[in-house]
Amino acid sequence: MEDKQLPQLERAKPVADALGVSVSQVYSLAKDGDLKSVRIGRSLRFDPDDVRRFVDERRARSGE
Repeated sequence: MEDKQLPQLERAKPVADALGVSVSQVYSLAKDGDLKSVRIGRSLRFDPDDVRRFVDERRARSGE
């Protein structure tokens, strides 16, 4: 197995704060498959790179 450093995964609250949406909206985006998440037990965690990609994809769609 390669010695790769794992990303620091974020909880929904910091992701919601960064996106300017509610925590429930973050969970909804994850449930719908729009925002990638990692399930650990009953909790969801988010890779900051996936959050950036989510924002970049929407930015590209809006033409910015």
